[in-house]
Amino acid sequence: MLGGGHVNADMQRWLEMDRKVLRFKAFWDDESLYGNRIYFTIHYYLADNTMEINEAHARNSGRDAYPVFYKRGPLVKAPKVNVYPGMLEPEPDLVLPKDIVVGGTMKVWKRDLVIYDCDDFTQRFYQDYMGIDNKANRVDVEEPPKIHQKLTPPPNTTGIGTDEDSLENCKEIRPKPAKKDLRKMMILTGEVLRFEARMVNGEPEDENRRFIIGYFPADDHVACWELPVRNSGHMAGKFSEKGRKKNPDTGKYFLLDEFAIGKTVCIASQAMLILRADEHTLRWLEQNTDVFPHAHPHYCISQLAPLRDSPYLQDPRGIEPDMLKQLAAYNGVDLLDHEIITLLRNYCINTGAEGAPPLLDGPAMLEVLEHMFKQQGY
Repeated sequence: MLGGGHVNADMQRWLEMDRKVLRFKAFWDDESLYGNRIYFTIHYYLADNTMEINEAHARNSGRDAYPVFYKRGPLVKAPKVNVYPGMLEPEPDLVLPKDIVVGGTMKVWKRDLVIYDCDDFTQRFYQDYMGIDNKANRVDVEEPPKIHQKLTPPPNTTGIGTDEDSLENCKEIRPKPAKKDLRKMMILTGEVLRFEARMVNGEPEDENRRFIIGYFPADDHVACWELPVRNSGHMAGKFSEKGRKKNPDTGKYFLLDEFAIGKTVCIASQAMLILRADEHTLRWLEQNTDVFPHAHPHYCISQLAPLRDSPYLQDPRGIEPDMLKQLAAYNGVDLLDHEIITLLRNYCINTGAEGAPPLLDGPAMLEVLEHMFKQQGY
């Protein structure tokens, strides 16, 4: 009669759940013309079954500093408008904790909010009361890293100065001269590596023309001179001025290893096959195999690995250089003439007969090859 004896559910929930708030993280993909992904923070108050939704603005997002998206209050699953104010309504169907699960969606103001994470208290609450593991259903919202395409500097189309000078104009308002390798210039100044070459453009009148290609390792400059040939119809002298030249095939400056004997280089729009090099150049290359591996005997022998079981190499009488090159080509190895010369300078058999062709010591090369394999653990 005095109103006691029944349980006040609202008061009981208030006493047990006061200051206990579930915290979720959600996002909404705005599919409009200029829309993007918007992130939200959802607070669900267990004391009175109300919730609020705030926008999680990022720095420099361009949005106003008004984060409230849904003011705190009960959220009805299917809101509707009465015919006129004061009309009786059925008990509303509110959104409860069982309706908010990580990995699911929730509709608010006709927007589908995807729940992708929650805090530790929310995880324990769902685990203890509902047996739901929200952490297992987390959604990865990490955006892929943005890859900014690096703009390439404009080409030097003026013809004035080098590419390095033009690049300094793109980097600084007040450009400075491009830095040079002073140590390299002090050690190698005056050093010239000379290679003999001939034209291979297919013209019969150019077959007898001979050229000297000079490579200056101090600054990687290249020059070319034409040799005097009787009745060639061409004047000897400078064919291409000294300077840094680019390889048309790679678009980069020529490197020293591109001038190996047997290779073809393009200078002044003319294809030239390198025939030979002088003794000074061969010795210098053998002393600097770090920049020119074709002059290293062990590197050349390593190219013969597919031929280790060939009976021609096991012959103690030796093998002719031309035969070795054909045998390598048959086994898929492109053996350069410079590598053949390197092997001849280190593993040549002196036949003792005048005018006899030089032979390569095949067993000696195989012995070095087997030693290299043992060092590598094969």
